[in-house]
Amino acid sequence: MLSRKDKLFFMSLLPLSLSLLAILIISIAVIGIRSIDSISFFGSKLYTMNVWDPEAEVYGLLAPIAGSIVTSVIAILTASFFSIPLTITIAEYLKGSTKNIVSSIVELMGGLPTIIYAVWASQYLVPFLKQYVMDPLYSYLSFIPLFSCKPITGFSVLAAGISIGISITPYVTALILEAYQSIPSIYREACYGIGATRYESIKILLSLARPAIIAALVLGFARSLGETTIAVATIGNSMNLNLCLFSPSYTVSALIASQFANAYLYPYAESVLYAGMLILVIISILLSLYGSTTIIRWRSRVIV
Repeated sequence: MLSRKDKLFFMSLLPLSLSLLAILIISIAVIGIRSIDSISFFGSKLYTMNVWDPEAEVYGLLAPIAGSIVTSVIAILTASFFSIPLTITIAEYLKGSTKNIVSSIVELMGGLPTIIYAVWASQYLVPFLKQYVMDPLYSYLSFIPLFSCKPITGFSVLAAGISIGISITPYVTALILEAYQSIPSIYREACYGIGATRYESIKILLSLARPAIIAALVLGFARSLGETTIAVATIGNSMNLNLCLFSPSYTVSALIASQFANAYLYPYAESVLYAGMLILVIISILLSLYGSTTIIRWRSRVIV
C-alpha cells in the first residue's frame, strides 16, 4: 500500500508526464493535419515520384525518403563498426582512471552539438573519403552499381551516412555498454568455470546481449533518420535518385531545412514538407517502440 505522501508525490508528477505525452500527440496531430492538403491532392504520387518544382506545383518525395533510409543504413553500419569494439574495450580491457577517461570522452562526444560534426565532416571527412575511399572504389569497382558514378565533390549519400554514423556512435555505444554491463556476473563466472578463455567469454556475453544490441542499433537508426545539420552539410542537396552511393541526394530532414523558409510562397510546398515529416515521425515512432520494448523484454529474461 502506498502512503498518503507517496500518492501525493505520484499525483504531483502525473501532470508533467501527461503533458509530455500530450505534446507528442499534439505535434503528430499537427503534422498530420498540415499534410492532408498535399496527400489528398497528389495522392500516392507524392511518395512515388521524384521531383521538386514549386513553380509548376509538382512534387515527389521519393528521392528524399530513399536518401533518408539509405543514409541511415550506412550510419548504423558505421556506428556498429565503432560501437561494439568500443563497448568491449571499455567493459573488458580498460580499468581504473583510464576507463573513466575513455567513458567520459564518449559521453562528451555524445553531448557535442551536431553543427561541430557537420563542419568537421564537410571540411575534413568528405575530402578524405573522396580521395581515399570513393576514388579508389570507382577506379577498381565501378562495374558494381553502388560504386558506378564518378565522385565529383565527395558530398554524397555515403559521406552523409558515415558522418551521421560517427555522430550517433556515442549514443549507440552507451546503449550497448549499459546492456553489456548489466548482464549478471554469474554468466561470466559460469564461462570461466567451464574453462572458457576471455575471448570465448566475451563471445558468449555478446550472444546473450544480442537482442539488446539489435535494439540499440534500431534506436540509433531511428535517431539518424531525423539528423538534419550533418545531412545538409554533407549529402549534396540534390533531388537525385541513384543506386550509386557517390552521388549527391537529399534526406527528408535536409529537404525540409533547405526549403521550409520559402515554402509558404507556394500553395502546396509547405504541406508537402509536412507530409515528409509525417513519414519520418511514423517510422521513428515504430522503430523506437520496437527498440524500447525489445530492451525491456531482454532485461526481464536475462537480468534476474
